[in-house]
Formats: sequence, C-alpha cells, structure tokens
Amino acid sequence: MKQETKLVAIILAALIVFLSGFGLGATRGITIKVEGGAAVQTGGTQTAAPVEQTTATPVQTTAPAEQTTVAPPAAEQTTAAPAGNSGSVTVPQTKAEIVAAYNKVVNEAKHYEGKVTLKKHDIINVQLKDLPTIAEKIITPVITKLTTTSPEEYVFDGGKDVNDPARFVSHKIVPNGRDVNVQEAGIANATATANADGGYTMVLTFIAETSTFDGTKTTSEPTHHKSAMDPLELGSLDLGPITISNADLKYPGATMTATVDGQGRLVKLEQKLPLEGTGTGKAGVSITLSLGGSMDGTYEFIYG
Repeated sequence: MKQETKLVAIILAALIVFLSGFGLGATRGITIKVEGGAAVQTGGTQTAAPVEQTTATPVQTTAPAEQTTVAPPAAEQTTAAPAGNSGSVTVPQTKAEIVAAYNKVVNEAKHYEGKVTLKKHDIINVQLKDLPTIAEKIITPVITKLTTTSPEEYVFDGGKDVNDPARFVSHKIVPNGRDVNVQEAGIANATATANADGGYTMVLTFIAETSTFDGTKTTSEPTHHKSAMDPLELGSLDLGPITISNADLKYPGATMTATVDGQGRLVKLEQKLPLEGTGTGKAGVSITLSLGGSMDGTYEFIYG
C-alpha cells in the first residue's frame, strides 16, 4: 500500500498548508485531535486574514466501512474447527499454528505461478470534524479527493500481469514486494474457524506499536505490523515545500483476516489498520496537528 501511505502523509501536509493559509495557529499553534472517531480543537488563536474565497466541489466517494476496535484479550485465544468439517485442509488450532498457516498461504499467493484474477480495493479513512467553518469548506473537499479510491482488477499468469509484464502479483498485495513474516510475539489474538466449503478463516490481531519520525527518517518502526503490511513511512515521501519536523504515530493494533478455500489457497485477504498521530510541520508558519483514521484494504483471488 505504498501509494496509500503516501496519501495519508499528503493529507497531513494538506492540513498544514490550509490551516496555515487561514492564519489558524499562526501565533500559538492549533491542535486538531481525533478521539473516539470525533475531533476536538484545542489551543491556538484564529486571526483574520484576507483570503480569496473559492468554493470547492466535493468529490463523491464511497463511505468507508465502519471501523471496529478490537481490544487485545487478557490471554491467548484460539478457536478450534467446528465438528463436522470435512474439508481437505487442516484448520490450525493454536496461535503458533495460525501464525505459521497465515505466513504460508499469503506467501504462496504472492508467488502463485498459475492464472489468477486479483480484485483489489484500498480505502483511506480520515475523519476531521468541528473545524472552523472557513477551514472546513476548503479542507473537506481536499481530503475527500485525496482519499477517494476505486476498485482495481488485475489478471496474473506466471506471477506477472498479462497486460503489464513489469507488474507482479507480489507487489499488489500487502506487504508491497515483500514476503510476510509474522511472529507469534507480535500477535495479541488469533482465531481460525472452519468454513462450509472445507476451508477456514483466520483472524490475526496485532499488538499495539508506535513509530517516531525525526524529520529525516523513521527512527523507530512498528516491527510486527511491518511483517504483514505497509506502515506509514514519512521519511521516504516527497512533500515538496512542506516540511514535517517530527511525528509520533500509534498503531493500536491492526487486524488481518485471511480466508482459505478447501484446496488450501488464499481467496480473500482483508486489512484493517487504524492509526493515530501527532506531528509538527511548516508551510510558512509552524503548526501542530493530531490525526486519526485507518488504512484498510481488501484483496480477492479468483483462480483459473
């Protein structure tokens, strides 16, 4: 999700530009903090600034799926296969078995050499509310446009796109261009449930992690999240005249859901990656921002 991680960073940059342009926080700074899905504004002083008013046309987009917060359990939980499962695959039982099965099926899909159609849809969800009216009129359409994505569809054969040999299936499912290598220590909860077709569905919830950015590079990474997905990497992005001085990002705990068919093949992969962050940036003046949202994705595989 490299393109999607860049969009999230651009959103942060866009907020810095527009809020600075309207004189919000020009003296003491303004904080927009998302808590529990709603944003609250604290600090700062709004100063009048002659600004040419323009009316942006909102871009219509599909509403993001309702976000669900999964609280890490007090102890390891696993769900055994229901009685009567007559499929040709064995449903993993323990956390260790589920982690191993997840790594196996996702990596096999990344390196699949047969013909497969991939249906992919990444969704960026950023919610900012209770903004000053003048800022909301400008910021909301911009964020809507930046976060609007459309479903994509690719056909691969021999691991390559039939329409573009330079495009590989391994680059179109998370993590981009890398094998997954999930470790049991990074998983707060893991379940596996048998399906009617003889396959099963695994749900892995990751432990909470953080990362920091010092203005030049990411100084700490969410190691376990990175083993299965593409976290936000501010240091690798070109934001033009926008400078992000520092940032602290929180990953409360992503959820990866993998559905396996009766032949042991990955048929669906779903990512729910909530994130929160605070950072300081400059676009003529300094401003401090707090943001929240999610980077979600769905990947469906049709074989043959």
